[in-house]
Amino acid sequence: MASASKETSEDTGKPPFMAFANDAADVENLKTFAASHQWAQADIHQGDIRTATEFLKSHKSPVLLMVELPSAAEAPALLDALADVCDPETKVMAIGGINEFSFYSWLTDIGIFNYMLKPLTLASLEATYQKSMQTPSGQIRPGKTPAKTIAVIGTRGGVGNSTVCLNLAGMIADMSPQKQVVLVDLDPQMGSIALSLDIEPSRGLRDAFEKPERIDSLFIDRVMSRPLKNLSILSAEEALHERVNMNENTVPVLFKELRDKFDVIIVDVPRHLEDYARQAMKLSDNIVMVTELMLLSLRDALRLGDLLRESLKVAPAIVVTNRAGAVPKQEMQVADFEKGITAKVSHRIPYAPEVFMPIGTEIPVLKMKSHASVKIYQALAEQLVPDLKQKSAEVGKKSGMFKKKPEK
Repeated sequence: MASASKETSEDTGKPPFMAFANDAADVENLKTFAASHQWAQADIHQGDIRTATEFLKSHKSPVLLMVELPSAAEAPALLDALADVCDPETKVMAIGGINEFSFYSWLTDIGIFNYMLKPLTLASLEATYQKSMQTPSGQIRPGKTPAKTIAVIGTRGGVGNSTVCLNLAGMIADMSPQKQVVLVDLDPQMGSIALSLDIEPSRGLRDAFEKPERIDSLFIDRVMSRPLKNLSILSAEEALHERVNMNENTVPVLFKELRDKFDVIIVDVPRHLEDYARQAMKLSDNIVMVTELMLLSLRDALRLGDLLRESLKVAPAIVVTNRAGAVPKQEMQVADFEKGITAKVSHRIPYAPEVFMPIGTEIPVLKMKSHASVKIYQALAEQLVPDLKQKSAEVGKKSGMFKKKPEK
């Protein structure tokens, strides 16, 4: 059966696939891969991007081109030279040994389809090829505004970080039904979002962590749960005795696919702050820090604020105190807490176990819209996604949303 690339190449006269790699083992894998698709092995060459540039000066560009980059320092000039001789419609993939997120991000920003680390394997080649042949359904929707990514992290265990994530995502989805919202619980073993909604955990998060080359629009559709029409959930619960091997490319690849498909992305970030968790915060537009008015929370809020400013070099977090009034005798005064963390508390969510602790299929703030916390979540949602304010006002006029119903 002819592949999609072969059919396209027959229409245009272009070779379906061409590759340039230095190592003999990579060349052999590329030839085997080409043979499996009935492509000419003569289009697999030993060499790097410079060899490809020279070759394409006198030969037709392929549908899909794979070139090896020798170093990050040389890449800009070499890619410029390749662009001068390569057909603009050619889909270019790069391979190399540069194992840095910033380099991968730069390549995708300038239009390189994908970057694969050496050594190449038949499985990774096939997965990348299938992704390149994906239908336009995975592309950004026409007229889609840039997605908003919000990372939410707790200063300590038990402050209710996941509760805030779930209710914030539900609030945004409810306030703006035309927005597609996704909530991702980034803790593959201790995540609690699925449990909170009494839905089946997904294995998709583990697959994404270990095999980011599998992440595409179809993968996203397959692994998500949907408690609301416009709210998707990705939450896992992997066994504690099994090791989840994190691939450092997972977060940027996952975020890119989510931004293409959704309007608002809420990320529940684990407190252990592994590299992937730090990546998630660095790639987010806003960070929400959930804390309590306790001395230990003050210490950890201060330390987390230092990390964001000095190490990750991102904007200060929006500070939200949760479970306000749970243990009044142990709580600090807000002014003292703010002085200690050298930041303002933006919102205070009251302690309401009857609202937030029960497990069920409904999102608490949508189930109990007359509760005092609803207005706080609404204000937080409007601060993070400013265009919600106008939309919620319009909806409120029509439906009386967020207004207490008159008693009979």
